[in-house]
Amino acid sequence: MSNSRHAAKVYWLGSIGQIAIVCACCFALKISKTTYPQILDTIFLIVGGMSSALWGIIVSLKFKLRKSLAEILKDFFNLRKSPWGYLAVIGFIILIYGVQIFRGRVNENVYWYTYFILLLQAIVFGGIEEIGWRYTWQPLIEEKHSFAVACTATFASWALWHYMYFYITDSLFGIDHLSFLIGLLGSCFILGAIYKISKSLWLCVFYHCLLNVLSQTLQPVGLLPTVVCNSIAIMISILVVKKID
Repeated sequence: MSNSRHAAKVYWLGSIGQIAIVCACCFALKISKTTYPQILDTIFLIVGGMSSALWGIIVSLKFKLRKSLAEILKDFFNLRKSPWGYLAVIGFIILIYGVQIFRGRVNENVYWYTYFILLLQAIVFGGIEEIGWRYTWQPLIEEKHSFAVACTATFASWALWHYMYFYITDSLFGIDHLSFLIGLLGSCFILGAIYKISKSLWLCVFYHCLLNVLSQTLQPVGLLPTVVCNSIAIMISILVVKKID
């Protein structure tokens, strides 16, 4: 087995396995109707939610993809990137959320400061995932497969990860599953393209954070616009990557 394939396997088993164990604990407690301290919910949230980032770090260091934890942290917070990278992030965000933004379709009880609070929250619960999926795992897959195949593989694994996370947070029943999966597929291609063209972990974190914030503050537009916008984003992502390859 090649080094990259082995590294990819270790990452997948670690990140998915860790959150699966947390899910199993939650399930066991729920099915047995065991009373437990509320702090345990927070512990489950942290241990499950950090799995992708944690195993991204472990695999990056174990297989010498990065020299040190300091290098990973530097890449995570390295805001000094080309304006073109930021323009790509904003362009994709407008493509996905432009209808709601320009029509002002904002949820109730959302204030100007809500965005800043959610943005900081999204770095920890959202953006940090990029250490695993885009910074570590997808580049390993792309060593053996095409960009489209790698994005699709990431989508399948990321969707599985998300659904286990939703189970832990008890939010499975509040999701429009089809729209979510279509958006997740589009995000895999968008984030894959952003990392491919910029090699920037921070820009992926930034896009992921904006995505989380807007999904929580803007009203949904329905299935058809979701399909159209994400289909266009996928095509653009593939064309951009083909141009630089």
